[in-house]
Amino acid sequence: MFKYFVLLCVVLVPGLKAASVPTVPMLDGRIVGGSNANIQQYPHQISMRYRGRHRCGGSVYTSNIIVSAAHCVVDDLDLSQLTIVAGSTYLDDVTWELPVSKIIVHEKYSSANDYDVAILVLRGNFPFNSYIQPISLAKSRPAAGADVIVTGWGTLVEGGDIPNQLQQVTVNYMENSSCKKRYPLMITDRMLCANVSGGGKDACQGDSGGPLIHNNELLGIVSWGIGCARSTFPGVYASVPDLYEWIETTVRANTIEFAFL
Repeated sequence: MFKYFVLLCVVLVPGLKAASVPTVPMLDGRIVGGSNANIQQYPHQISMRYRGRHRCGGSVYTSNIIVSAAHCVVDDLDLSQLTIVAGSTYLDDVTWELPVSKIIVHEKYSSANDYDVAILVLRGNFPFNSYIQPISLAKSRPAAGADVIVTGWGTLVEGGDIPNQLQQVTVNYMENSSCKKRYPLMITDRMLCANVSGGGKDACQGDSGGPLIHNNELLGIVSWGIGCARSTFPGVYASVPDLYEWIETTVRANTIEFAFL
């Protein structure tokens, strides 16, 4: 399991106590405070595997297109070792697996995790059935406090081991104006936040790239956060409504390209 770091220079944040903010936010996701789930509840959920090991989450968008986080795939990866497993509740139960043939990272993606979205084109197509289904993209944000669900195989506690069974947790959408007070100078319009009052539930190692859903639509992509399920620091996600046009344009371009191969 990898970690991706962003350094926060607290001197640039007036009035913020240096002792109160860790300098290294961990950008891997993990489900904390959730419960066991079945893939038939979330048939869009996938496990991104590198050299056979779970690396990140993601979502099925078409039979050969996966939407995930840019920070999951910007390392110098051997593409021949990157695969997508779909239709499995358990990590050790690999029923459908396809290799990744192409990765497209948003051209404006930055080390601060702005524009944290990537499209993975597969070699082959997943069958659609009760275990594998595409998910629609959300075009707008919900009202403040709305229930949203995040799923994945991330560790159950900060620094713990990943579970074998898919996990789910319900948290609440937080408006950016409130989230910016928790993360001064770090939240952009391409990000959205979610947490629960008092902490204890979060996606925050292994859930990265996975889905945050609202009304059965993909609202966010697990991106980053300080610590895990802490009361003062919400989980941060790439905002699908604000990246919708790029995702749609990129998918269309690559659908046409691969149709002529």
